[in-house]
Parts: sequence; structure tokens; C-alpha cells
Amino acid sequence: MGSLGLMRALPSIALVLAGCAFEAPPARPPSPPYAPEFTEVVYPILLRDCGFPDCHGSSERFFRVFGPGRTRMEGLGLMVTDPRNEMEVRASYERARSMLASSLTAEETLLVRKPLEVDRGGAPHLGIDPLGQDVYRSTEDPGYQALLTWARRGFGEAP
Repeated sequence: MGSLGLMRALPSIALVLAGCAFEAPPARPPSPPYAPEFTEVVYPILLRDCGFPDCHGSSERFFRVFGPGRTRMEGLGLMVTDPRNEMEVRASYERARSMLASSLTAEETLLVRKPLEVDRGGAPHLGIDPLGQDVYRSTEDPGYQALLTWARRGFGEAP
């Protein structure tokens, strides 16, 4: 098809595509509650299960979790054993929130799917242990349930 033929076909193609039913993901990441849900429930879980220096404490990863006993934010002068810092918690929240973008439901988000075993509906994830298991073995795991409940709040769903 020459360029003239393509130009004539474009309006027809546009009409066909306009008739396709699809929902675009939200333009901005959902905003589940920061306090107390994230600060008191989700953040400690992310810190415990994901925030290891070689995992989501690493500067090579986009999704990072900062806090006591794990990687600390640079420039704050914090020691590994210092109490959590509001800037670290807020940065971890924003990173977790970004992992909810590009999805239409909480169950489809990377934050919820990545740590779940692939055969249980999870997404491929390098965070497997020496036994070849992912962070959460099933959707019944309390850590998984906490992440999912929090993510659902961001999508306006009841917990």
C-alpha cells in the first residue's frame, strides 16, 4: 500500500479502533491511604519481606524500600539501627504506590503480583529464595493479603 492508500485508510482504521472496547489504566497511580494503613501495616511488611539491600534496597531497582535494619536513604545521615525516618517512609510509600500504576484492578498490580508464586497467579520475580520459592506462596499469606487490601483501597474497593 502506498502512502496515498495509507492516508485514505487511516480514517477507517481510526473508526475501527475507536469501536474497540478497552479501558485505559489510570493516568496517575492510585492513592491508597498513607496513614495509618501504609505506615503501620504495609511499610513494616515491605521492609521485612522486600527491603533487603540486595533486593529492593538496591539502587539498581526502581522499587525501593528504605528503613531501619535495611538500606537507608542517602543524605540523611542515618545509621542502619536508627529509628525509621518520615522521609524514608514517604519515599517507600511513593515507590509502592507507583507499583499500582498501569493496572485496572488491585489484583493486577505489580506490587501484588510480583511477590506471589507464578503458579498462584503471580508475575515473574527474581525474589525467590534458595528453595526456589517466591515471597508469598499463596494468596492466603497474611503479607500478601495486607498488600492486596491496601492496594484495593487505592482503587476505591472495599478492603
